[in-house]
Amino acid sequence: MANLTLAQIRLQLDQVASEYDARFAGQSRVSRDLSDLNSLVRRAQQLLQDLEKLPRSKDRTEVEQAARDAVNLYDAERKEIMKARSLGPGFEDFSMLRGEANFTFSKYHRHFSGKSRNTRDLGLITEMISDLETIQESMAELAPELKGQPGIQEDLNLVADNLKMYIAERAEIVESRAMGTDDEQASALAEVANAQFNLYEGHFAGKSRSTRRPELLQRMIDNLTEAVARMQTLHARGLRVEYNAANIGIVEQSLGTYRSELTEIRKARQTTKIADLQGMLGGAANEVFEAYRKAFAGQDRRTRDLDLLTTICDQLGEIGKQMSSLGSFEPTEQNSKNLQIVTDQRVLFEREYTMIEEARAQGIH
Repeated sequence: MANLTLAQIRLQLDQVASEYDARFAGQSRVSRDLSDLNSLVRRAQQLLQDLEKLPRSKDRTEVEQAARDAVNLYDAERKEIMKARSLGPGFEDFSMLRGEANFTFSKYHRHFSGKSRNTRDLGLITEMISDLETIQESMAELAPELKGQPGIQEDLNLVADNLKMYIAERAEIVESRAMGTDDEQASALAEVANAQFNLYEGHFAGKSRSTRRPELLQRMIDNLTEAVARMQTLHARGLRVEYNAANIGIVEQSLGTYRSELTEIRKARQTTKIADLQGMLGGAANEVFEAYRKAFAGQDRRTRDLDLLTTICDQLGEIGKQMSSLGSFEPTEQNSKNLQIVTDQRVLFEREYTMIEEARAQGIH
């Protein structure tokens, strides 16, 4: 067999690094597969051996250094994984909670950070507050048995700080909606309603009813009910702009559609066995993975649509939330595997969102 060229070795080394990033970077260590990591180490070591067969050069030296750095990184990661596993199930549960908290932080960044408060989704931030409160309570229960472990108190503080920030943010959103002229308020409410219509398009239109989360649609209905009530208040006190009156009609019609759809979704889920629903959620996750591959894999990050990626991240979050909930009622090995895959991909997609932001800011791929 002919020796690999320097270019081929560099390409394979990049492939190994990409696999490491996808499977291990930013992931919960207690859930990682050591056999996968050992395979990456062996491949990197083999590439080092292949490099020794090539003539010495500056380029070869640079690639050799990159390969050695990769082997050292993977070895260090293996030790950290083994250490995390040795800390027991309490640490594993805490690590999973840390991951869920990070997803909530990422969601806040995508939906609220730097955005106009009077158009933000009140239902969403209320749901995030509830999720973070649950995470905080579960972390606090586990903390005593993990006393002295590095990072535990810092994680508790981080969750508490973000929870405090979200509660303050919710109050500011409510306050901001009453500010400005009546026309400005009506315009903001129109944007609030459009955001709910976009959510319906991204999460419900053309999708299997059985795999849709009823609580999400109920949240949207509550948001629209609050928005149309404020629109009607503006109309009653004298705002006669044509678009506000038209928006009232559009929202009321949409509310009728959404309420009927919610009834049908609940019926569909009631007649579907949990095991079957778990399998259907796995299929729904594959559809999201495919949408990501088509729109983002191998593309110039500077040109990617962050709104689309937000939808993809949220779609996968909805699937993960349902898999987790159903697994607590009827745990199966396949659902657990699917949930882990979904969790891994969520980490990857959230990281891609940040990298696209950075690429746009720096003007690079």
